[in-house]
Amino acid sequence: MKALLAATLALAVLTPAAAGASAPACDVSIQFGSYAMGIDGRAFDKVERYVTRHPRLVTSSSVTALGREGERTVCLTTPTRRATTTVFRDVRGLVGKGQRGPVEVRTLDGRVWRSNPGTGR
Repeated sequence: MKALLAATLALAVLTPAAAGASAPACDVSIQFGSYAMGIDGRAFDKVERYVTRHPRLVTSSSVTALGREGERTVCLTTPTRRATTTVFRDVRGLVGKGQRGPVEVRTLDGRVWRSNPGTGR
């Protein structure tokens, strides 16, 4: 199980680098992972609704599929650093501890937050 998780995470880390310089920079990226049971679909739906409802904070978005169990990364661009901070904070609040798979929220300037569903941490 741990080997599968490590392989999945390694693939998720290497995929953006393999995409090359043409990949857009994400002011905020949200990675939805899986522990062999699919992603946290509720959290993904909440993020989608948030993006739709906040066009002044999120100027563009894209979703990249990564794996067989629905793993994906949501890439958000924001107009200002302040908007990036707001979106980072808001998305952390939407996801919370998480109900299913792990979720990682990352900013272009290096801030990272991870949910830990099922680990008790």
